[in-house]
Amino acid sequence: MAEAKTQVSVKDFLRKREMATKEVKFKGFSAPFVIREITNEENERLQKSVTKVTKTRSGQVVQNMDQDEYAKDLLLTSVVQPDLDSEDLQKFYGTLADPYGTLKKMLSIGEFTALVQEVNKLSGADEALDDKMEAAKN
Repeated sequence: MAEAKTQVSVKDFLRKREMATKEVKFKGFSAPFVIREITNEENERLQKSVTKVTKTRSGQVVQNMDQDEYAKDLLLTSVVQPDLDSEDLQKFYGTLADPYGTLKKMLSIGEFTALVQEVNKLSGADEALDDKMEAAKN
C-alpha cells in the first residue's frame, strides 16, 4: 500500500520575495558598483528583445536568440550603480548614448569579467549555463 502523503497548504508557498542585490568593489572607484537580480519577467523580455524569427525556404519558423546581445542587456539591466545612462559619466568616458561602451571604458578586462560573473551568479544564469554544458557533455 502506498503511504499517505501529507497535504501541504498553498500558504506554504506564499512569500514576498525580495530581489537580491550585491555590491562589487573595484580599485580606483570610491563607491562600489551595485548589481541586482532580475525577475523572470525581465529575463523573458530581454530574451524576446534579442530573438529574431525567420522562415526557412520550406516555411519552417526558426527562432534565433543573439547570446551576445542578451548578455549585454542582462548586464545593463543588472547594474544599478553607477547610473550608466548618466550624461556626465558618458561624457567623461567619451561614450555618449552608449551605456555598454561606458561600462567597458570604466573597467579593465579582468574587472569587466568579474562583474559579468557576479551578475550571472546573482541571477542564477551561471547555474543554468553549467547545466546546459553538463548536458551537452553527456
